[in-house]
Amino acid sequence: MFKRILHDGKLCYGKHAMFHLENCNDRILSIEAIQTFISALVQEIDMVAFGECQCFRFGEGDEIGISGVQLIYTSSITIHTNDLHREGYLDVFSCKDFSEDQVTASINQFFSPERIECQTIIRE
Repeated sequence: MFKRILHDGKLCYGKHAMFHLENCNDRILSIEAIQTFISALVQEIDMVAFGECQCFRFGEGDEIGISGVQLIYTSSITIHTNDLHREGYLDVFSCKDFSEDQVTASINQFFSPERIECQTIIRE
């Protein structure tokens, strides 16, 4: 499939975009909603899922939340949430290029966060 992305004229292993979502709607509290979001995101950024999305709620006290992982043929999409603060931490890592703007649009449409931060690292 895809083994490298071109970044600044150089072949690199892949891109790792990390998103911090703050003050999301109630969907951030639902395993089923998160699975739906990840399944849609895979399509929206033109990836191919490998297996099913795995999501579980665990933690204690202020640290209860959901963790989910979806393997894709070019790497993975992961999410970790915090129920109390309605926060989410979404990582998209792929050796096939994708649009961080599309991921941001998908997050906004589904979770309606008050704020999103994104950091992207190119893996050389």
